[in-house]
Amino acid sequence: MKSSNVVFVHGLMGWGPNDLGGLPYWGDAPAQFTPRFLTHLAKCGPLSSVHDCACELFAQIVGARIDYGESHSAGAGHARFSRDYTRRGFVESWSAENPVILIGHSAGAQTCRMLQNLLAQDFWGLGSNADWVEAIVSIAGPLNGSTLAYRYCDEEQGKPKMLPSALVASALSVVSALSRVGASRLYDLHLDHWAREEESGEFFSQRLDASRFIESGDNLGFDVTLHGAARLNQSMETFEACLYLSLVSSATREGSFMSLPFLRKRHRPDRSMDLTMRDSASYIATRPEFSVAPTPDWGSDDLTMELWRENDGVVNTISQRYPFIGRAQPVGGEGIFGFEERLETGKWRYQRLDQIFGRAFDHNDATHGARMKPFEAGRREIQRELYRKLARLFETFAEETAGPASRAGPSLGLEDRAISRRSEK
Repeated sequence: MKSSNVVFVHGLMGWGPNDLGGLPYWGDAPAQFTPRFLTHLAKCGPLSSVHDCACELFAQIVGARIDYGESHSAGAGHARFSRDYTRRGFVESWSAENPVILIGHSAGAQTCRMLQNLLAQDFWGLGSNADWVEAIVSIAGPLNGSTLAYRYCDEEQGKPKMLPSALVASALSVVSALSRVGASRLYDLHLDHWAREEESGEFFSQRLDASRFIESGDNLGFDVTLHGAARLNQSMETFEACLYLSLVSSATREGSFMSLPFLRKRHRPDRSMDLTMRDSASYIATRPEFSVAPTPDWGSDDLTMELWRENDGVVNTISQRYPFIGRAQPVGGEGIFGFEERLETGKWRYQRLDQIFGRAFDHNDATHGARMKPFEAGRREIQRELYRKLARLFETFAEETAGPASRAGPSLGLEDRAISRRSEK
């Protein structure tokens, strides 16, 4: 592998390094990649659509003003341009010869996929292609949507059932509960293209409610429904030269109440699950029933409701494996760690985290959730080991795919490369 840069991308209601008083969204994960890799923490709109988040991610990596695209912006009804990262890009001379590894948690996984697809289209006119991304890692990603979204979205069309300001208020309350701080004061909504956040309070809410944020479907609430995931997957490809890995989390177990055999079995939260997720886990385990099919093939094979009951508190476990709603993608099979010899580019490989570590993983255990369980022995160390495994995997894959010339002589180390870049300046 050529990559020396790893970019971490948060998901729905996620945050960046400057939010929430510096609370680390990714916990101890980035530190496990040093010194072999440079790591970067992206900040995208926590409620913005997958397309808009991908545009924000691109601008941060390359160092440019955010450009959502003329046609897309006109169709959605928001401004075309937003913040400017021209002087603070993550990667110098980003290209197919100097690609990145993208690690996306939750909806951030779809953001990573969308970025690669926009690069393949040369969306920003820089001569880009899909090979600017060498690997995508999905962690608890709603690659086929989450049925939890229908708690807030219409079951027939998948659009949020509330005003944008109410959606924002709901998001802020959840983040506040997770972070134990006043999120409205310390949380960047990154909705500049819809309404200027400096016009805070009632005026900001009025401007947002008067926009086409909900109507256009250009929001993350819609994109994480099954309806939205099907639309996204129809527009996105899996590319031959890229490595695709999916780490699957689960924190529910099937059983009857109090283990009474005469009661109907259903999925219930594992006792290790964060208290803030138990209600949502129970919702996924019992609802919705879908009086109207969310996709044309609903009711057959993997699109059977009972197979969608197991979850991690936020995302259905079956949805996290690989994209299949809307458009089938190439699948390499199950098994990542310990199966390195079977890894091949252009196909999705997946593995359950509970099978690797022998304990349940709720939606946030692979990120900041590990720090929020100080009384659960070994949780933070397990998180560290997960990302150490990933770092070693990338190094091993690089050695196995390198040509003879690459293996013959010493490689330029990361520190030497950084010194070289500085001397060139």
